[in-house]
Amino acid sequence: MIPPILHQTWKTDSVPERFQAWAESWTRHNPGWTRMFWNDRTLLEFVARHYPDFLSTFCSYSKGVQRADAGRYLLLHHFGGVYADLDCECVAPFAPLMAENRVVLSKEPPSHFAGEAAFRGLPYLLFNGTMASPPGHPFWPHLLSYLPTLAWAKETIDATGPAVLTSAQLSFPDQASLAIHPYRLFTPLDRDGKQGGSADMESETLSVHHWAGTWWTPQPKESLRNAFRRRLHRGLYLLTRGRQLDPLQARRSVDPAVLTRPPPEGKNVAVLVPVRDAAEHIVPFLSAIQALDYPAERIKLVFCEGDSEDRSWDVLKAAVAPLRSTFRDIVLLQLRVGTKFDREKRARPRLQRRRRSGLAKVRNHLIRHGLDSSDDWVLWVDADVWKFPSDIVRTLMTAGERIVVPNCVLAPGGGSFDLNSFVTIRPQRDHRYYRSVVRGLYQPPPDFAGRLHLSDVRHLEKIALDGVGGTMLLVDASLHRGGLVFPELPYRDHIETEGFGILAKDLGVPPVGLPRVEIFHVPW
Repeated sequence: MIPPILHQTWKTDSVPERFQAWAESWTRHNPGWTRMFWNDRTLLEFVARHYPDFLSTFCSYSKGVQRADAGRYLLLHHFGGVYADLDCECVAPFAPLMAENRVVLSKEPPSHFAGEAAFRGLPYLLFNGTMASPPGHPFWPHLLSYLPTLAWAKETIDATGPAVLTSAQLSFPDQASLAIHPYRLFTPLDRDGKQGGSADMESETLSVHHWAGTWWTPQPKESLRNAFRRRLHRGLYLLTRGRQLDPLQARRSVDPAVLTRPPPEGKNVAVLVPVRDAAEHIVPFLSAIQALDYPAERIKLVFCEGDSEDRSWDVLKAAVAPLRSTFRDIVLLQLRVGTKFDREKRARPRLQRRRRSGLAKVRNHLIRHGLDSSDDWVLWVDADVWKFPSDIVRTLMTAGERIVVPNCVLAPGGGSFDLNSFVTIRPQRDHRYYRSVVRGLYQPPPDFAGRLHLSDVRHLEKIALDGVGGTMLLVDASLHRGGLVFPELPYRDHIETEGFGILAKDLGVPPVGLPRVEIFHVPW
């Protein structure tokens, strides 16, 4: 059963006065309970003593709220009892729950589902500000297994909070051992202090969350200063963005008939590979392709080399010669687009329009001259992707989507390397947006909080994306044949694979990312 223990945490032993009355409400409604109060120091010592294997993850969190989140799960696993945030007020005795042998959780108000849950593909969000559990329940180790690879996630709700809690609950094998209650049990008010909705009004309320914590604050209104900055940077943006694709014309260039088709049932794959200055990668790349757990007679290899300053073309011709009888077909193409740049400086923002426009031209050349009606799928792979699961083709196909990307990283469990696969979570066109547009391309910094990358949401099996990366990308070949290609001019301030993903989404074929499926890029 759930023991009569209340766990609460704060940074220090000096609890702010605004929380005192709410803290006292728990004692008033539940006399005789043991209150275990934890500050940052005592919580750290608890983790070090009882969960030493988790200590490195615990200490790596950059925010105190993340340590508090992870700590509450460990406390409930070790001691059991009830955890309550200091801004949660008890309004009725918890006696009805104390005979439970299940973990007791409640959902957040429905208004929160539409925002934070919807784009993550979650049906709801669970509230982690008040929870109850018997000691030693196996759900908590299941949840904790998610946390190490999310330690650097941008959003707290993904790293340690309600989103990862919800994903863990949905994937837990023994659902009968969890009691999932409507939101009114623990959190009848939403972040704006409003009742969450009418459908749950008859449900019992035991505690109320007042949303007075320090980690979450509502989005402030635009100040006069920032409004002026927005107008200034937007003016510079309009003056310097250069030629852009007309969005309506770009969408009309795609055959509407291909947009409503289901994913292909055929199994023929065309592996399309852009090659530039990749002489040292070609032979090991071909070895990795040969090691795929996929019939070679179903695979066509198509390479397009151009603008290389090494021996890529000669190495490529020699390397594929003995393989022509192994694969369904091998096609070698060349295209010179004339883009020259110092490879050490190729990530500079001012070079991206020219560099990635050239990449788009190479990709579109591969589509025009490498695909035919026998190809069901296209697998784009960069030659410097050095390692991937042998079943990667089947894994991407079984996602059941027409455009799919895995998570490209440099090390297992590390941050995403291919930052072109992203979902936008703060789409405001404020001064920071326009300031980040360089020569017509929107290029926010890698740590920009308005974008999530695949490593930020590893608790999800898949997520709908805006932009996609091309280090590895599976595409229904009929989409390419129907005119969905890679923008060579910016489309809505994005180009090449990013523009392709955004255009596909606008056409009703949203790309999907698989955060837990990792492929590995050679370090630059």
